[in-house]
Amino acid sequence: MLKFLSGRKRSRNALLLVFVGVMALSLVGFFSAWSGGAAGLLRGAGGNDTVVAKVGSYEVTAKELKDQLTYFGQQVAQGQGKTKQDDLPTLYGLYGPQVLDSLIRQKLILYEAERLSLDATDSEVESRLKQAFSPWPGPEQYRLRLQQAGITPATFEGQIRASIAQEHLRSFITAAIELDPKLVEDEYRRNNTSYAVRWAEADPEKLRDKVQVTEADSRAYFEAHKSDFRINTEQRRAHYIFVDQSKAGEAIQVSDDELKQDFDPDRMVKQVRVSKIVLNVPKPTPDEAKNQNAADKKPDIEDEIRKKAQDIVQRAQGAGGKPGEDFAKLARELSEDSSTKNKGGDIGWVNKNEKRDTDDPLNRVFNMQKDEVSQPIKKGDQYYVLKVTDRKLPTFGEVRDDLLKAARARKGYSKAVEIATEAEQNFKESKNAEHVVADLNKKHGAQVASVKDTPFFSEGDPLPEPGGASEFESAVFELQNPGDVGDRMNVDKGFAIPQYAEKRDPHDPSFEEVKDKVDMAYRSDKAKDLALERAKEVAKARTPDELKQLAASMGLKIDERPALTGTDSIGPLTSEVSRAPVYKLNPGEVTKEPIKADNNVYVVVALTNRKDADMGEPFQKERKSIEQRLLDEKRNIFFSTYLAVTEKQLKDGGKIKLYDDAIATAVQSAGGSSPAPSQPQLPAPGGRAPRRRPSGAQGLPGTLPGRR
Repeated sequence: MLKFLSGRKRSRNALLLVFVGVMALSLVGFFSAWSGGAAGLLRGAGGNDTVVAKVGSYEVTAKELKDQLTYFGQQVAQGQGKTKQDDLPTLYGLYGPQVLDSLIRQKLILYEAERLSLDATDSEVESRLKQAFSPWPGPEQYRLRLQQAGITPATFEGQIRASIAQEHLRSFITAAIELDPKLVEDEYRRNNTSYAVRWAEADPEKLRDKVQVTEADSRAYFEAHKSDFRINTEQRRAHYIFVDQSKAGEAIQVSDDELKQDFDPDRMVKQVRVSKIVLNVPKPTPDEAKNQNAADKKPDIEDEIRKKAQDIVQRAQGAGGKPGEDFAKLARELSEDSSTKNKGGDIGWVNKNEKRDTDDPLNRVFNMQKDEVSQPIKKGDQYYVLKVTDRKLPTFGEVRDDLLKAARARKGYSKAVEIATEAEQNFKESKNAEHVVADLNKKHGAQVASVKDTPFFSEGDPLPEPGGASEFESAVFELQNPGDVGDRMNVDKGFAIPQYAEKRDPHDPSFEEVKDKVDMAYRSDKAKDLALERAKEVAKARTPDELKQLAASMGLKIDERPALTGTDSIGPLTSEVSRAPVYKLNPGEVTKEPIKADNNVYVVVALTNRKDADMGEPFQKERKSIEQRLLDEKRNIFFSTYLAVTEKQLKDGGKIKLYDDAIATAVQSAGGSSPAPSQPQLPAPGGRAPRRRPSGAQGLPGTLPGRR
């Protein structure tokens, strides 16, 4: 890239040898922070040219620091949706070290480029400017555009000079970096080899309830792990009134006249007569299931069946001005359901109250009108087309109970609010929950309210009742004294009014106090052992089908994917390292040992098929781009490490200096927040300048800015 590098091969190689030796000694400590920090932020005022840091002879000025902090603050504020950003002292306290580090790194690049005679020439800067402002608008327009963008020519050209210097330095430092051709092949294989896999997951969380625990087991576990169960925070117990929303609704009297206003027989149909046409999506044979090409064709076959079902719908409904065809005749000709085909698809009367799966197509027929034909409905490997041939409209008497239940549920919430408000007021006055509840139930003629107690709990502990509402726990800890009553609040299935009953200080608990927690911890530990045990049993499978059978017999989760690459996750196996054993399998093999995922889930994987990457012409077409990407990544890592090690060496040698008093003065003197400086579109490091330009920037000034 740079012609003048060709004559420096000897010095470059010597530099790399020295660098590698120094890097080995220096990598451990190069992340140490600068001393001094932001001490003295409350002193003085300084000018924009005040030097706050130096790298050799290169200076970081107060203006540069303030501009970068302000710009950074603006970006953060926009990202958080704020209309106003923090002032500079606050921004420095939050982001000062990162911003200073970035500015020092910029000066370090200039320092190293100058030391190695790799800095940018005026002609290179001029050429880059003309790329950025193409066509060249002339000196005056150039200055005007930069002025409109809020930046001076000296600053703009200085950043271009720094960008070019970085390109030179990176090219020089990384020129000897090479790439093993095998890495390119491996990368292509990883992204283009297709794996069909089946796996089973043994998840301790899902096996916890299967662990049997006796009191002896639990006590022994408690004795062995006592320190884990120490209660280190204050605990409280609550007494509360619970107002049941459903009970409040039951107490509401609703007249038949009112119910009849909601009665719509057409909307409350519970029995319909239905006919159906069923089309099957062909299942692959065992040989086809092993064939990747057959698996790839399945979506096309399924789409073909869906289109056939859609054509049946159009024929039954009538399309293009044609009358609808006889559904029974279509069913006899086209349906693949042997039990109804000869009956014209008729399945008889269907009752809404019958139990069926939530995805059963028949759930839809109760919202259809007589003679209406449905769109194709897919369930499993079948497509259904349904027709309602008759409906039974209910009488008011047949659905009165349903109407009453719906009316009470609808009005129950308002009634519960009314009762809970009354309970809150009376409870706060009397502080006696039992008397308040007795009066409420007598007044409303039903058990609309009850008195309940919680166990002792710490703030933040989940409570099974009332409804696991975290607001309830927080409200109890907001009360000041035992006996105090809080406000009513929504909880699961009603309302609760809490009363602070008593407290308990931090202490070593007895077994009885924490028995539930001990049982849970014991189950969790044993569930991990159980998960591993079951996963090892599944790993004894000799084929993918045997894996599926074994896992199913143990109630483990089973999943499969027909086409994954080496970069795709396999269930909880998200890292490439965890998936590595799978890629070594031959089709039909099962991992010999369970693989432990990050979340303690054990996974056993079978490879059902593999389609290897084509390393011929397709690979050759992509080879260069993969090689360049991997080489760039390797060079970027090497260059970043070089800069980090060099920065530490210069700090240790006293060539990087921070002036804490000057930093404090510069930041404090800025006062409140100020408008962020515009950030010009600079040429991309190592490449052409972007075509987008600051609104109005232009023309080469008479003299380009040189180094400081």
